[in-house]
Amino acid sequence: MGVCVFLGAKYCRWTHKCGGVCIFIQSNICYTATDMDRYANEEDIEICAIKLHISLHTVIIVTVYRSPAGDIEYFLNNLEEALNHIYNNTVDIILCGNFNINYLNDSQDKQALNSL
Repeated sequence: MGVCVFLGAKYCRWTHKCGGVCIFIQSNICYTATDMDRYANEEDIEICAIKLHISLHTVIIVTVYRSPAGDIEYFLNNLEEALNHIYNNTVDIILCGNFNINYLNDSQDKQALNSL
């Protein structure tokens, strides 16, 4: 029999159709959802996170989406606030998602994201 997978965390859009982010997790993994709603804003930064409890180690997985039409400054500021909120020296953070920043070209947006 296979392991069940279910929705661990989500951010759903209220105004714009077809969007949001989510994290699915296997039912045999111990985790807690981390509330990131205060940092989210449709199209600018859509974000959710879970905290995995693996033995004596803690890993936080954060998934993020920024629409190409989103405000890059708002995105960077709120992403930094969100990461500062969850960061401490006893956890590892895995950040994934679609930032809609072209990494093939050097740009101020790319440099600002890298500096986070």
